[in-house]
Amino acid sequence: MNATPDDPPPEDPVPSGTAARPFQPEYAQQAASWRALIGVFLKLGVVAFGGPVAHIAMMDTEVVERRRWVHRRHFLDLMAATNLLPGPNSTQMTMHVGYVQRGNLGVWAAGSAFILPAATITLALTWAYVALRELPVMDAVFYGIQPVVLAIIAVAMVKLAPRAASDLRTRLVFVGALGLGLFGINELLVLAIGAVAGVALYHQWPRGGARGILLTTSPWLLGAAPAPSPDPDTVGQLAWLFLKFGVTLFGSGYLLVAYLQTDLVDRTGLLTTPQLLEAIVIGEMTPGPLFTVSTAVGYIVGGFPGAVVATVAIFAPSFLLAMLLGRIMPAVKRSRVAGNVLKGLTAAVLGVMLAVAIEIGLRVVVDLPTAGLAVGALAALIWTRVSAIALIPAAGVVGYLWVTFVG
Repeated sequence: MNATPDDPPPEDPVPSGTAARPFQPEYAQQAASWRALIGVFLKLGVVAFGGPVAHIAMMDTEVVERRRWVHRRHFLDLMAATNLLPGPNSTQMTMHVGYVQRGNLGVWAAGSAFILPAATITLALTWAYVALRELPVMDAVFYGIQPVVLAIIAVAMVKLAPRAASDLRTRLVFVGALGLGLFGINELLVLAIGAVAGVALYHQWPRGGARGILLTTSPWLLGAAPAPSPDPDTVGQLAWLFLKFGVTLFGSGYLLVAYLQTDLVDRTGLLTTPQLLEAIVIGEMTPGPLFTVSTAVGYIVGGFPGAVVATVAIFAPSFLLAMLLGRIMPAVKRSRVAGNVLKGLTAAVLGVMLAVAIEIGLRVVVDLPTAGLAVGALAALIWTRVSAIALIPAAGVVGYLWVTFVG
């Protein structure tokens, strides 16, 4: 009788002829060679379109069902635990699989293999975008595309809402975060308040009282503070900002849009709102994690060095956290405080995202055609199976035709 991915591991989980055991054999039935581990995640990095849910579904097929590199129970536990950590969930899942198989080096190998294809494709598309952006036709194309990007962000919030604001307490956190965001309060401070509210509203105070709360919220409190010695160099600014994003970015990858709008558009002026939306378009059209929008933004702001620095800075914390999680996984799974922090955080994330979406919408929806495109794209994404990848070029054509023949 064949074993299933849910079965406990056999006495010796390494098949005959395999040189090495998994690093954590209690969580794996089969061992992966370095070549296989890197090859699978390189492949996923090239073909994994559709966002984190699609990425994790593909990963489940490849590493749980087909190769049995991770038991399904542990895979599901890892999915839950990654929600408690900053960074891109699907990318961290690749790192955790790497840890189960090959320890710390496996984290770096699997994660890098998944990130590099998307970052490389994003860099190539951004180079082409920068080279062609000055053509008059591009203004017409992006006139149509920008409202659709706004709709894509709105749909991400619609999908997040049932989990983020599922009861009265989380709805209160959401409304509070939205209000603070609309009043211009630093989004990282809003997230810290959301984390504290989650603990307070669900009556699960960490031992040590104020000390526990401070430890719980320290990433956002530190991130909300200005850099101690701001680097006037553009690449230095990108390194600081994207490292801060990587340490504090929880929930939907679209929260990155809020961070970019607030820090790079409103506070530093390194980017404009249209450039931000155009970078998101590039991110939507490439496989892999949405965080590779950082590659596009880095290139637009600081050329090739900016792209490299932004990409490395935003992903580096995830590698370190994945290695840490591999060691403390049992404690993380048992922590009720961590779960309550997550409840408050996800509600605050939704509030911050909506506040920034409203701000972007006021800049993008400037007339009836752009309003119509935004509403039409929103309806199509919610009530049909059309993908964002298909809507974006269609909106570009509509924008070009409207500006050329009507506008």
